[in-house]
Amino acid sequence: MIIHLPTGKKFHNRKEAKIYFGTAYYYRMEREKKDLMFTNNIQSATNEYEDTIKAPAKQDK
Repeated sequence: MIIHLPTGKKFHNRKEAKIYFGTAYYYRMEREKKDLMFTNNIQSATNEYEDTIKAPAKQDK
C-alpha cells in the first residue's frame, strides 16, 4: 500500500497512484523519496525497497 503523506490518501498499488498523480509526477515523488510512504508489502521496479539481500550461490566445480 502507498500512502501520500500530505493528503493521507491511500493507494493499493503503484498503478492507482500513477493514475491519480500522473506518471511523471509520481515517479518524481518516488525518486525524491518524499511525500510517499510504502508499507512493507511493496517492491519497487528497481528492487530499491527490498529488505533481503540475495547473494549468488557458490557453484562447485
